[in-house]
Formats: sequence, C-alpha cells, structure tokens
Amino acid sequence: MKKNILLLLVGSIALSLFSGCGGDSEDDVTDEFSAAVTVSASSSSVAESAGSASFTISLNTQNTSGNAIIIPFSLSGTATENSDFEINETTAVIASDATSATIQISITDDTDDEQDETIILTLGSLPSIITAGSSTEATITIADNDESGGSETGIIVSFGSSTGSEIALNNWTDTGADSYIVLINSENSFEDFTSNSSDLASSTYLGYGQQVVYNGHSPAALSVSLLQSNSEYYFKVVPVTDGTFDNSQETSSQMTNDCVTTSTTEGQVCFEISSDLRTIISNQLANHAVGTFPNAVPTAIEVTRELDLTPTYTNQAIYVYDETGPPTPSNDNFWQFGMATNGVEFHPMGLKPWENPDTGEENWEWQAKVTEEGETGLDAYGAHVTTQGNYHYHGDIVGLAGDEDGSRHSLIYGFAADGFPIYYKYGYTDPNDPSSGIVELESSYQLKSGARSGTGTAGEDYPDGNYDGTYIQDFEYVQGLGDLDECNGRTGVTPEYPDGTYYYVITAGFPVTPNCFFGTPAEDWKIGQ
Repeated sequence: MKKNILLLLVGSIALSLFSGCGGDSEDDVTDEFSAAVTVSASSSSVAESAGSASFTISLNTQNTSGNAIIIPFSLSGTATENSDFEINETTAVIASDATSATIQISITDDTDDEQDETIILTLGSLPSIITAGSSTEATITIADNDESGGSETGIIVSFGSSTGSEIALNNWTDTGADSYIVLINSENSFEDFTSNSSDLASSTYLGYGQQVVYNGHSPAALSVSLLQSNSEYYFKVVPVTDGTFDNSQETSSQMTNDCVTTSTTEGQVCFEISSDLRTIISNQLANHAVGTFPNAVPTAIEVTRELDLTPTYTNQAIYVYDETGPPTPSNDNFWQFGMATNGVEFHPMGLKPWENPDTGEENWEWQAKVTEEGETGLDAYGAHVTTQGNYHYHGDIVGLAGDEDGSRHSLIYGFAADGFPIYYKYGYTDPNDPSSGIVELESSYQLKSGARSGTGTAGEDYPDGNYDGTYIQDFEYVQGLGDLDECNGRTGVTPEYPDGTYYYVITAGFPVTPNCFFGTPAEDWKIGQ
C-alpha cells in the first residue's frame, strides 16, 4: 500500500498554561514572554515500512513563562487515522524551559496496494503573546512497499528527530543490494558515485559539498552531526551490487530546527557558514558529565567565534603563549587553541607560571603542564573551569571521544583558531592512504634529560630539580620522533577531507592539545580580548 501522509497543523492554536493541578488563563502569562511558533516534519517522505514519523512544534525561544504551553492541533488529509496511521497525542505540550514538543505518528505497514495518502495540520489564530513563525504547515509522504501503484521515488530515507545541528536517519528502503553508500549535500545536487570516488564515511558533515555519511551492507540508523545549522539537507542512497553503483535514486531531504544557544543548563552550539567564514556560537556548556571544582561551577557563557573556512598552511609556527609576560590584552601571543564541535574551548595552557618561593615573582617562561586528571583541578574529561565558570579542555577528550577505539579513523572533534580541523589520536598509518590501516598517532615531543638550570632559591629566576614533566618547558620537540610535527599536526586525507588537509591531533602524550598553529589564528581567539 502506498500512503502519503501529509500532516497539516490546522485550526486554531489554543494556548493554556498550567500551574500545579489547575489551569491558569492566558492573562496569567507574564507580559515579558513572547514567542513565535513553527511546525516541522521529521521527514518530507518516509517508507511505509519505516514504522513511525514525527512532527515538531517549536518556539523560537525557550519557554520562560514558568508554565507548560499547551498547543492543540487537528488532523486532516487522505490517510485515515486508526487505519493508515495512529497518533496518541491530541495536543502538543511545550514544557517550562523547553523550546519544542514532538508529536509521534505510528505508520501502519499493511499489504494493500494503494496510492499515496496525506494528513494535514495548520496553525490558526494565535494568542497575543504568540506569533506565527516562518512555517505554519508540515508534510510527510509515506511510500508504499507493496507490489504496484504508489509513487516511483525508489529508495526512501526515513528520518527521525532533527535539531539545529543534527539529523537522525532511522533507515532507508532495502533493495537487497550488496551494500549502500549514503551521500549528503547542502544542495540538491549530487555527482555520480563511481569506483574513483572516495568512500570514506563520516557521521560529521562539514556543512557544504557532497560527503559520504554511511558505507555499509544494510540500512542502519545513524545520526549526522551538522557543522552548518538551520538548513535543509539532501540525502541520496546509492545501492551497490556486483560492484555497480546505482546513481538513479531520487533524493530525500530534511530541514533542521532553529538552533539556539540560550540554555543555562545544557550544552548548545550552532554553526553558520557564509562567504569564507565558519562561525561558531556556543554557550560553552559540555554535552557530557563534568567534575566538581573548588573555584566555580560550569556556567553558560555565550560566545561567538569566527574561523577561516579555507585556511592556509604557512609553515611558520605561532605558539599559543608569549613567554615575555602574563596574558593581558597587550600580550600579542596568548591564544585559546580552538573549539570542540560541542562548543567547549581547547586551552593548552593552565596559565600557572613558576613562582619564586622567596620573592613571589612570577616567571611566565615556565608554565605548569595541565593535561592529566588532577593537575590544576582537571576532571576525568580533561577539563576544568575558570573563576567565571568557563568550562574548557586541557587534557584527553574522553568525554567527546569515548566511542573511539582505534578501529576506524577518528571523527573530527573541533577546529583550531586558524580554521584547520582537530582530530583525535587515531589516523591512517600512511596519512595519504586510507587502506594502510589505523594507528594511534604519537607526538614528536619527549621529556628532556638532566636538571633544570635554576636552584629555586632567592634571586633565581627558574625552577630547580630534574626535568620531570611538571612544566611544559620540561619537554622538547624532536623532528621525526613520532607521527606529528611541532604543532602536533600533519597533512593527509580524512573522512571529512578525502582530498586532504592539514589537521591537528589530540594525543595521549604531551602536548595532548597542540601548543602552536601552522595557520593564521583569528584575532578574537586571543586571551584577554
């Protein structure tokens, strides 16, 4: 049976606010709160065998009214409720402090041979504090999986929930092919996939151009992280049988929801691409568990950072710290290294200089190493907070890379201030040959041997004792010692950059987070700016 479910939010939106067990009237809503409401579908079309679909009713801002917002809706269309589909909700409830509510639709997979069918919902008259957003209508098309009739769309992708920067794919039509390659593009334009095309798959999409997000043997659920928010994305499934690529399949598309960074309790990050810049907006809260710290608690602090979308390798190392003085606005070389894809910054330095035990004078040429749990209060995720509550990474990013086990090339985990990408420690043995196997990449730094020059007494400017890894100056770079260069980077192909790029690596050994750039960092990444 081929069914087309068109879900249209029809009728008026009645807004009720509830407090405790009783309902309050619209007049009880604070005058300061206002919002625009929109509706979106989890997918414009799904296969009948998908089993489910959903609609999201969203506000353009967090519900700070202090009460749940109840939004009724009505259904119409050519699909029949309780026969072609089922729905449990009769209203959408947007909880206090939330921005949206999801309406689940259960799709009936029967053996009838029918044409496409539709369901329709429309936003109507709104209360004075609510205005209509850019989309007041949503549509889902259900394609039949029976013998004849219905649409001729071929493989249909079934989408799950979407956010401002992530799209879930539940599955796609199984044609019995040997394997499938799933492509994504920000435009509805795909080049034919051939034996000469790169089949390196990554679930992190750079936000532009054609990229492989899946290369496997059967339809599978996957989530695609998007490094460009608030856009419509197009997907194409290419079945592969006996080495032949079927590029004839039509595309499926999905629109992401509005991306926001206003939460004070959960990590939020949004990406924008325009001209030659990638902009990251973040509230700097982590999307994983964090430790407890004596100086402050992680606090939402919204920042906007711009990055070069096409950075240039200069072969001129710029170190993130200037050893002539403390991090002040007048100091030209004190940089944050970059930002992770979850919106948390990378800081390779702890900004803790050696202090003369007798005079209290600080020597910024000797910086405490901050990479291991417990060093200056780092938690198990390699991070701590500033006195303002800014949570940031220094050490191993186990909170982000917990799924990395060395069985594949690392995903992309962020961008440095110069625009080049940041990866975790697993890469190709030969940086330009994906078939060469996977290796744990090692830095080319080693602990110096012998003793430091200072005595640690009054009048001395340097710490005493042997080189033991207490300070970053206890280490030295030895070209060719490991897999990476002076800035803990190398040039090669990656799943997101199949044509090759220069990239940085978070390693297990020192320096863990790189200490220098081989590109030109943007000015707004300077500490003290």
